[in-house]
This record gives sequence, structure tokens and C-alpha cells, in this order.
Amino acid sequence: MPAGGLVFLLFVLLSIGAAVALYAAIRDETRDPPTMSRDEAERRARDEGMRYNEARGRETDRADDRDW
Repeated sequence: MPAGGLVFLLFVLLSIGAAVALYAAIRDETRDPPTMSRDEAERRARDEGMRYNEARGRETDRADDRDW
């Protein structure tokens, strides 16, 4: 029976260690999020949409969005 208790303790310690490691990874990833202006975000969204459509051979129904 002591072997069963040891396996349980090992499982608990590994579970706690994995949770702490996951928490640390998420905290480091979200510590300094990138920010941008609304104009920059809109421009990047349009550019990515155009690249997406071009890669799939689709046409857009808008001419040039630079007037926005």
C-alpha cells in the first residue's frame, strides 16, 4: 500500500508543477501586449484580408481602400 501512496503523491506534485508552469507561461505571454492605433489596426486588417483573398484566388468587391 505505501507504493500506492507514493504514486498518488507523485501524481499530485506533477499536477501542481504543471499548473504552476502553465500559469507562468501565460503570465509571461500576456505581460506586455502589443498595442496599436485604430488606423493601424484597420490598415493591417485590410492588408491581411487582401492577402487572404489573393491566396485563394478571390476577388474583392472594393477597389482601393486607401481613401479610408
